[in-house]
Amino acid sequence: MAVPFDHIATTYDSLFTQSAIGQLQRKMVWDYLEKITPELNGLEILELNCGTGEDAVLFSERGFNIVATDISEEMLKVTQQKALQYSLQHKISSHYLDLDSFDETVFHKRFDLIFSNFGGLNCINPEALQKLLQKIPSVLSPGGRFVAVIMPKFCLWESVYNLLKFHFKGAFRRWTSREVIANLHGTQLKTWYYRPSQVKRWSRDNFKFIASRPVGITLPPSYLETFFAKRKNFLMQLSGWEKKLHSLSMLSGMSDHYVIDLQLK
Repeated sequence: MAVPFDHIATTYDSLFTQSAIGQLQRKMVWDYLEKITPELNGLEILELNCGTGEDAVLFSERGFNIVATDISEEMLKVTQQKALQYSLQHKISSHYLDLDSFDETVFHKRFDLIFSNFGGLNCINPEALQKLLQKIPSVLSPGGRFVAVIMPKFCLWESVYNLLKFHFKGAFRRWTSREVIANLHGTQLKTWYYRPSQVKRWSRDNFKFIASRPVGITLPPSYLETFFAKRKNFLMQLSGWEKKLHSLSMLSGMSDHYVIDLQLK
């Protein structure tokens, strides 16, 4: 049965990955990852919700071995194509994985880093996320890290943008503990939003909190790409401010996404 992301697998890179906003937001994530990966004890990475494999390629080019997983078979096909295209098939292996029923026994090794980018964890409900946070320590190496990029309950850009357009429902759509139905290019997708404090609380039995960082506090959400396509200089100015504010963890709860970094106790 097709899953929501199957229908955009072949176009996702052009819609987001290769967009100006998408590239700038990904760079903020990678600036953080490049600071912490030298601290890892090994070279094994498990990626959750790998999408089209863009991060898997970046990791493998830096010498890591990646098990890239996703619920979308079509996304996995694109990941496999990229691995072949860049001759990285010896570094990247791709596997189907449904996070709602994550089973740690699927893996026959431990990982130094488990990573999930750009809202993949927002596609599972709070109960499933809490269970996942309890299960992943069993596949992490001692002192291993879990780093995720998650959408919080409040996004300053989104609220201001919708208020200016008098779309009051859209301005406050994230401010709920219930599921939100998001339109994913014609497909309805159940989405949940999580504050950094929630993830910290749910993970504290097994993890030590290292840091949280805003991603998209001055950089806009990707759905504003068309508007900023004609305003590249303004976008680059916003990118400059993003870099200056990126270390302020207090802004994590009001950005488009945030990085949260947890270390196994």
